[in-house]
Amino acid sequence: MGLVGRLAGDPRAARNPFTDEAAARFAASASHPAVKLMAAMRASGFTLDTAAQYAVYLSSPPALAPIHPAPEFFALAAGGPERLDAWRVALSSFARDSGFAAWEAETRPRREEMAAAVRAAQGGRDLGAPLAELLGARTWSDWLVAVSAFYPNGGGASWVLEEKPGRPDVFIAYGLYWKDGAYDGGGARRFAFGALPEAAFTMAYAAYESCRPVLASGGRPCAGFKSMSEGEDCYERHWVAAIVARVLSREYGADAAREFRSQHETTRFDKPVAKALDAYAADRARWPDMLAATALLAAPLRDDGKPPECRLIDPRRFGEEVYARRLAYYLDARLEKRPDAELEKTRADLDYMRGAKK
Repeated sequence: MGLVGRLAGDPRAARNPFTDEAAARFAASASHPAVKLMAAMRASGFTLDTAAQYAVYLSSPPALAPIHPAPEFFALAAGGPERLDAWRVALSSFARDSGFAAWEAETRPRREEMAAAVRAAQGGRDLGAPLAELLGARTWSDWLVAVSAFYPNGGGASWVLEEKPGRPDVFIAYGLYWKDGAYDGGGARRFAFGALPEAAFTMAYAAYESCRPVLASGGRPCAGFKSMSEGEDCYERHWVAAIVARVLSREYGADAAREFRSQHETTRFDKPVAKALDAYAADRARWPDMLAATALLAAPLRDDGKPPECRLIDPRRFGEEVYARRLAYYLDARLEKRPDAELEKTRADLDYMRGAKK
């Protein structure tokens, strides 16, 4: 994805010695249909990041066969489902016909060195443990970081794969930090900036679903955002920013949290949401996990400033697949952590109701 994005002239594709060499080697393939289609799709919003996110739903090259149903978002960004599938087929052709497999084999030692540099920068830290402790459950399954020279320093795509049974997977494309022809992993703190948010979204998604009917009105969570206008996105972004800032502050110090905040849009709700998260963290006997505290965390984003009435189990919504799926993976994560007879019954009720709806 990164190579084709570079050949297609995507401005997000990193320019460094490794990608320059790759672009020169594959210059003869710059007119390939996969490259031309990607350049054309960029006009409708299908960027390098979108391509990397879409890769999560495909098998490895050269086949690139669909292995999970991709959300409608990708087809919309590509300009239609037919165009997206045509690009997937063309990309598979590029992988077979351009000599990509040979290049991949030749560069594997260098790419493994790059991945090793990122691992070394972590110093053995487990990012998942402090995040899961704050969330109250490990609400993701696999958490994969793909190191790629084709992505900007420490940046690139992040995506949560929910279109599968069980808890979602988290995928992150992480770009190396280059200077004077050399690279490094960017250090543990910078890595956390890029790696933590998407894993935090796995809980934020479930929290919003537990209160969606109420949160859909009575609040202006997007006030102050320039890049977002959908209420769901804005609730989740505020929660995730507060969660990540708190973990960063605890693990790396207050300066890390401030630096992270400075790299993202800020609104007047940031401090009130962070204060609500502090209240949650201070009374975990009352709120054993973040989903149980959804109403508390939503209150600062409401017009009246009061916690809304959220219903974890809402029989009226069992026919909504997204709600049922997100609630199910939350319950699975909680039950894995510790047995709970009431939650076991809730999980059984959910399975029964979902089956009855089908």
